[in-house]
Amino acid sequence: MTNAFANLKVCATTIENLTKMGIKKPMPVQEQAIPALFAGKDVIARAQTGTGKTLAFLVPLAEKVDPNKSYVQALVIAPARELAQQIANEMKKVLGTDSPIKVLAVTGGRDYDEQKAKLEGKNMIMILAPKAQPKGGKQ
Repeated sequence: MTNAFANLKVCATTIENLTKMGIKKPMPVQEQAIPALFAGKDVIARAQTGTGKTLAFLVPLAEKVDPNKSYVQALVIAPARELAQQIANEMKKVLGTDSPIKVLAVTGGRDYDEQKAKLEGKNMIMILAPKAQPKGGKQ
């Protein structure tokens, strides 16, 4: 039986990593978004929490990044630090532990020099989030 992700033209390594994550079948948002993103189209996906939106864009992104190019090839902007870190962690799982592709979450409220030093490495995927807003939403 062919894996449903294979029908979406997802490579075997990514399918294996998704299986390790316990994901064997794409969600509807993934079935729609992944082929469009592989085709180079812009996608806006709107769905409830837990419907697979994050993997819908991370799977094609993981396959588009060239590990032989040691500069930032992808930039993901998240509205909150926690979401940026969650996206970075999920991307690392999609890529797998043996991947040479590096992922870095750069967020406000963390040590600037430490993050700057990490940026000087070979980070190919960067996830950015703003500094947390003070209570009341004003800065």
